[in-house]
Amino acid sequence: MSYRAAAIGVALVASLVFSAWAGAAGQPARIAAGRIVVSAPHAEAVVHRDPFRLTFSGPSGGTVLREVPEAPSGRLITPPTADPIEPGLDNQSTTTLYSPLSFLVGTEALMQYDGGLFGGNLRSGQRSGVQYAARRVIGARRAGSGVVLTVSTTDPSGRRLVVHVAPLRCCAISVHVVPRPGADVATIGDSFRSSPDEGFFGFGGRHIDLDQRGKVFSSFVNEENIDGTTGWGSGGNGTSLYPNGPPAAYYPQGQFVSSRRYGFLLDQPQLARFKLDADGPARWNVSASAPDLRYVVAPGAARQAIRTLTSLSGRQPPPPRWALGPMMDRLVKNFGETQADYEANLKADLRNLRRHRIPIRAYRIEGWGFPGGNNHGLALHSFTSPPVQADVIGTLRRRHIHPLVYLRPWLEPDSAQVERGLAVTHANGTPYLTTSTTGQSIALIDFTDPAAVRYWQRQVRAVFDLGADGFMQDFGEEVVPGMRFHDGESGARMHNRYLTLYAKATRAEIDRYERNHPDRHLWFFTRAGYSGRPGSAAYEGGNFPGDETTDWTRSSGLASSTPDMLNRAIGGAYGFGTDIGGYFDLTTPPTTKELFIRWAEWAALSPIFRLHGAGPTGTHAPWDFDAETTRIYRRLSHLHLRAAPLIERLWRRAEATGLPPTRPLWLADPSDVRARGADQEWLLGPDLLVAPVVQEGATSRRVYFPQGCWVDSDGNRYAGRRAALVQAPLAKLPYFRRCGKAPL
Repeated sequence: MSYRAAAIGVALVASLVFSAWAGAAGQPARIAAGRIVVSAPHAEAVVHRDPFRLTFSGPSGGTVLREVPEAPSGRLITPPTADPIEPGLDNQSTTTLYSPLSFLVGTEALMQYDGGLFGGNLRSGQRSGVQYAARRVIGARRAGSGVVLTVSTTDPSGRRLVVHVAPLRCCAISVHVVPRPGADVATIGDSFRSSPDEGFFGFGGRHIDLDQRGKVFSSFVNEENIDGTTGWGSGGNGTSLYPNGPPAAYYPQGQFVSSRRYGFLLDQPQLARFKLDADGPARWNVSASAPDLRYVVAPGAARQAIRTLTSLSGRQPPPPRWALGPMMDRLVKNFGETQADYEANLKADLRNLRRHRIPIRAYRIEGWGFPGGNNHGLALHSFTSPPVQADVIGTLRRRHIHPLVYLRPWLEPDSAQVERGLAVTHANGTPYLTTSTTGQSIALIDFTDPAAVRYWQRQVRAVFDLGADGFMQDFGEEVVPGMRFHDGESGARMHNRYLTLYAKATRAEIDRYERNHPDRHLWFFTRAGYSGRPGSAAYEGGNFPGDETTDWTRSSGLASSTPDMLNRAIGGAYGFGTDIGGYFDLTTPPTTKELFIRWAEWAALSPIFRLHGAGPTGTHAPWDFDAETTRIYRRLSHLHLRAAPLIERLWRRAEATGLPPTRPLWLADPSDVRARGADQEWLLGPDLLVAPVVQEGATSRRVYFPQGCWVDSDGNRYAGRRAALVQAPLAKLPYFRRCGKAPL
């Protein structure tokens, strides 16, 4: 059986199992005088009528999550509150009514950056009004295997909540809350109790800690965000980002796993805010800037909760085998590069890869273009002539190197495609023009318009017809409230959702192309995404973290990569490939030899090993440093190739289980509280521990070892559940296998 056929078989079995579970979830809800019970085979929700309160339990029957008690006053005045605070920071001290199903009657106004470097990011906001909450159940009826409740509230106007509680497949409970009437409801949320040592893990590609306890942050797709010490802000000390602060992320997810044996998914695309024991040690709150609230609770220990949530929100499908081999990008420099320069660099790369015996499985031509100089309305930066492009692609294919190119969802403003109405518009129907990070005028493809989707898919198909086997799918973060979409949605609801539609359109065309060309195995990777049911992880092939700075910082440099990879991995987005050497060197020095080597070491035992480059300085090629760098890079490339079969096996298992190939140490032993702080190391599967050096000038580092016995390549043994200082000269990547396991 072929690799892809096996993957399809695993997915089919999982689908059939979940179908059986879904059928088993049809037990009618039990409605009694004091409480109402909604059950799935492995999850249960109990609704307490008066006062209203929801509790959730798992297969063992123990309560894993419960709403906080009703607040004594039942109301809370919210004075005019800035959130976010200019230039885009989440307000850390907002007023929150900690009571079941609280909502703000009042107003909220949000402002985003419209175009430019931070296009689409939150810039400022203000809300005010009065918060009210649920009071008691005044009506209940069965709806399928769930219930629809009418709940009175503390709002003196008589507003009620319609609450739908239902089993979801085998192992989860869904909750949907709609205020009636809905007018003037600006935000709605819910509050839950927590335990003193509860850990909150996930939330997508955040660079902050693995355990988000004590944090306040929003879930909103961001573009760029740079280290706050590089001239864009102050006080960052290498840990903050500008303009949206430390938690800012290209790839946020409104989902997490708790150490209290449950998972949580906010199942809606609007701006969301999480306050995780930030106002005290015993309660957390989630709210959405939306007219309703949808969430899913998945009881179970971490592995079960991950399995349940990712079966709903999506898991990145296994890539073709070649995509797990070393890759190289030839990007276009931001300043001063000509077509002749770029074509010369392409040809030089082909020579140098062979001369230096660098193993390579894929090569990306960023400055590509459609033949004839017509890019079909797409705003691409073509830097190759058709003959040179065809020659390079042909040479790559003859060498069994898979050609990759570059796509983004931008249209030229004066293109026929914009004239045909395929772009996002203003409310009056005129095309909405914004600007790119470099000031270029662009329009966005409207992925809610079937005609625009077909147009996009024709361009994807044309890329494959040219001989490319995949591409980087960049951008998509630029959606702002004033935009209107073909399906009637505004930018406020579409900002996060746009990335899922973008990836879904591409995946559909790839699946169709592979069916028609069974000898082709295709792959694409993205920068930005979001969660949902499903989210973008269901469609992407992988991710790159997005424009890391060429430094060592925790905010956006090398040290940002590990928490980013691990936080998104448990949410199904585990095809992570960092930009070796960093990218954004507009405010930081060019990549040094030491930084380049340490970055390549970091990537060697991660899912995707991809050599990238920086804006002004271009591609980081090992031969541009010296012979030692080239030798080390070649050795690390071979290490990654040796690890590729393991990564492939783990990824294929993840398709059925959701358990990521790269795992935070706490996931191996949730009872080990010290493992929660190990945010610069990871497990590749259960038996390989990776602990790269991410500090400039370091020749050793402290490593925390999970439970068990571990051994390094020199035969040194280390006992688990304790830390040790290990030596790590520049050419050495610290990694360890479980005692008794075969080396890579």
